[in-house]
Amino acid sequence: MRQGQNKHDVLLEDLGSIVREMVTDLDDSARNITKKPAGIRLSNLQGTVCDIDAPQVHRPVPLERYAKEWIDFIGGSKKSLDKRAIGFLCWVPEIAIDTRFLACVESSGITLNRRFLGGLVRSCHCMWEDVWPEGTPVHMVRSLLSRYRGTDQVLLKWQAHLDALLAERAPQIMADRLLCSGRGLTSFVDEWHIEPQSAFFRRVIEVATAACRNRLDQPTSDLLVLVFRDLLPWPGWKPSNFKKEIGEIILYRPMSNRSREMIQRFILHFEGLGDPRMSANRLKWMEVPQKAKDCLIHWLGQENRHVFSEHVYQQGKGWVWKQMISIWDPLSFENADRQ
Repeated sequence: MRQGQNKHDVLLEDLGSIVREMVTDLDDSARNITKKPAGIRLSNLQGTVCDIDAPQVHRPVPLERYAKEWIDFIGGSKKSLDKRAIGFLCWVPEIAIDTRFLACVESSGITLNRRFLGGLVRSCHCMWEDVWPEGTPVHMVRSLLSRYRGTDQVLLKWQAHLDALLAERAPQIMADRLLCSGRGLTSFVDEWHIEPQSAFFRRVIEVATAACRNRLDQPTSDLLVLVFRDLLPWPGWKPSNFKKEIGEIILYRPMSNRSREMIQRFILHFEGLGDPRMSANRLKWMEVPQKAKDCLIHWLGQENRHVFSEHVYQQGKGWVWKQMISIWDPLSFENADRQ
């Protein structure tokens, strides 16, 4: 019992000694701090206060900084581009497809990963209408991609299908893959990881739509959904090309009744078109061939009619409401029943 009590007393003495040492250290620290001038003790605070009214120094954004490095490089005042600059400029289409830049990438010795190669492929696709697919820049990007030896699944997929990405017939090949995939547009883009707003993909959309148009005589449900839910509403169409395609779809022969019904429904409820008989939609139909417009109006005149009012201007009366005729009551195309 006494032995346990003695052990307890020893532990308390050790604890008291530790506390006394800590108090002594704190006293010494406090004395040392008070000996220093306030300017030294509060240097960080003093610097912050002085910077309040100082003019801000704006660091150049990466595009400006690396674009300047590129200008210096092609001007001869800079001998090479560093890895960070190359990685950024791979995503600037106008620079990335320049053979001088691609030669710099090839000679840099950098191990190219998806950050670099993804930017180069995207840049080629964005500039697809400005570069010849069989030209030197695209061939150089193909070569860089083919040398990849990593494990990134997207790059390996691209490697295995170079002709679908970086070749003269690539848009046709990619369009065929889209039609055969049975996928919607969004999931297809996610699968291939290609830029959906690029000139390359716009060409894919145009080719795929034309191919679907040629099947309107015996359409499947999947084909109709792809055309009228994904391809035609795609926001990247050039307006003139879109109107031309609408005209060709209307005039396509032979055509099943089901296809004709879907075309009419799409046109009437698509914001960029609408009923061509309404004055509010006349500008939207300006670039659609007149023959196609006349054909559609003829179709609409044969359907079950519904009366609606249109605000029109009449000589001597001013703006008045006039009863007009249209097909179907307003329906949501997307919610329409599919047969």
